[in-house]
Amino acid sequence: MTTPIRHLAHFSWGTLRASVDDPQISAFAEAVPRVNARAEASPGFVWRFGDERPPAEAAGWPLFDDDRIIASFSVWETPEALRAFVYRGSHGAFYNRRAEWFDQDAPRGYALWWVASGHRPDITEAWSKVDQLAAEGPSDAVFTFSQLALEAGPGKS
Repeated sequence: MTTPIRHLAHFSWGTLRASVDDPQISAFAEAVPRVNARAEASPGFVWRFGDERPPAEAAGWPLFDDDRIIASFSVWETPEALRAFVYRGSHGAFYNRRAEWFDQDAPRGYALWWVASGHRPDITEAWSKVDQLAAEGPSDAVFTFSQLALEAGPGKS
């Protein structure tokens, strides 16, 4: 029996220094649609959860009581594809400027986990992974880039 192909789920969140419509956040806010479009066109991209500020009626939103908190939730074919998007190109340029827009002392973080090919995780699954990572630390079930062993990539146990 063959092992099903797995993809890498990614959920991250951060707290902006001001509301998304504040002028000090405008360069970031204006770039989000372009960066999201580039993600969707990137090699290895599989799926992305809507936009960072879904309607209030969407399950699990808002993420926190603070409207400055935004999130990104996506699935990628491989760790290499996600890393390339996060750290290089237009997202990488904005990632390197994150201290301009995000409060480094406020809630922020991310979690990675494997999902079966074709599975679209929901916000409940994402938060359960965040909670598991916080409570138990990195494991085979949830991890960060620093714990991700590339040799244990998709399709391997």
